[in-house]
Amino acid sequence: MPELIMNGIMGFMLLVTAVQDLLKKKVEVWIMAVGAILLCICIPFNNGLSIPDRIGGIFVGICVIVISKVTGGKIGLGDGIILSVTGIGLGLWGNLELFAIALFAAAIVSIILLVFRLADRKKSIPFVPFLFLGYLIFLLQA
Repeated sequence: MPELIMNGIMGFMLLVTAVQDLLKKKVEVWIMAVGAILLCICIPFNNGLSIPDRIGGIFVGICVIVISKVTGGKIGLGDGIILSVTGIGLGLWGNLELFAIALFAAAIVSIILLVFRLADRKKSIPFVPFLFLGYLIFLLQA
């Protein structure tokens, strides 16, 4: 039951932030903060992942935040924060899998946009919807 609640919290947070990212190209930090707090409250009731594994999951998001800073924001800071929050619930390997699925989906969509000349190389696309899609795929395969 606690795992189901954690999955619901992450799914709802990703859905809300994906819609925000699509509409405004930015996400509200307070939504991610509430999601992180709720996930942390659930940790004592969910023994599926160890604390070091959860910290490793958070580290995935921290790496994306560092890359965002190094590239001058070419990768969104919010993407890294969201990955840090999902790392609390998914752990290191689950979060890496989520990130890989999202990157793959974003690459496919980007290639399609380029091939049909709907965007050029400099056009940015929101990444959080791909994280939400990746999370749905992650849940379906689990």
